[in-house]
Amino acid sequence: MRSSNLKIALVIYGAIYITQGIILLIAPDRMADLYGFGAVNDQMSYLMAITGSAFIAAGVWFAMTFLDPIRNINSVRFAILWASLLLITPLYALWQGYVEADHIWFGVVLNAIFAIAFLVFYPRRR
Repeated sequence: MRSSNLKIALVIYGAIYITQGIILLIAPDRMADLYGFGAVNDQMSYLMAITGSAFIAAGVWFAMTFLDPIRNINSVRFAILWASLLLITPLYALWQGYVEADHIWFGVVLNAIFAIAFLVFYPRRR
């Protein structure tokens, strides 16, 4: 049961980041609007496209881990690290005053849910 839950979580998380990465890559202005950041300049669009590429790569990696999470345990660990960092980093940015809570709340909640799910469903040896 734990393994199938982990597989489902990995595929869903992978699909979310593939989708988000594609949007960041092809429509950075639209993504900035969705987050409430307003218009972005060309340099920021470039950084968002680079970030989108990283999100696509990570999403594919998470989704591929679905095939055999036990054999690819380091990929599961990477998913835990990824979700944890994408939970902590926006909170740090909020604390520093870089963003407002209404800009980051959805990503924080989403990554908190998946970080917890990956830790709960993590395959432990008995």
